[in-house]
Amino acid sequence: MTCPLCGEKDVSTFEIHHITPFSEVEVHEEDNMILLCSNCHSKVTLGDYSEKDILKIKISLIKGKHPFLNKASANVINITDSINKGVITNNLEIKTSKKVIRLHPPADTIASSINHRNYIKYLIDRYHEFKKAEVGNKEMKYGLFYSSIKKQFGSKWDLLSLNKFESLCEYIQYRINNTILGRNKKKNNVKMYSTFEEFLKK
Repeated sequence: MTCPLCGEKDVSTFEIHHITPFSEVEVHEEDNMILLCSNCHSKVTLGDYSEKDILKIKISLIKGKHPFLNKASANVINITDSINKGVITNNLEIKTSKKVIRLHPPADTIASSINHRNYIKYLIDRYHEFKKAEVGNKEMKYGLFYSSIKKQFGSKWDLLSLNKFESLCEYIQYRINNTILGRNKKKNNVKMYSTFEEFLKK
């Protein structure tokens, strides 16, 4: 099978990439997913390719106009009764009673608590806002910070245990404080973000 991004042939294992991050949409929709080789998936996650770039590839695949397509996809997996046989192919067709598959987050994770999840997302957005003021919109790579969190804590931020919530908050706040804008605001005693308690009162 061929990776639609790099053109690498005979890829044995593909990874599912959500074009718009799953943390934002919270549903698995066929139109928002694309299969990439692990190398390309890492590059996309790090921000080497924009969401717009991947969306263009997805559209070309749907229309059958992608340059790596020699013919219409013939390898289709039909998954019934929610059983995943672990097979990887070019075209993943999931047949269920509904088009949208909703997954409940694991218990006792940040994702399982809407207040904790929303506050972390708020802090991440604040970091991106401060960092963008530093590097500019064109040089901003949003995936880098998500990757740094994963590297620091060993997992995606929303799948971390709730007992890691305070540590994650401190890490993101530290990163905000150490941006150029953050240091300037701190020097002038300007508040940069709400505390968790303040956030809940909004």
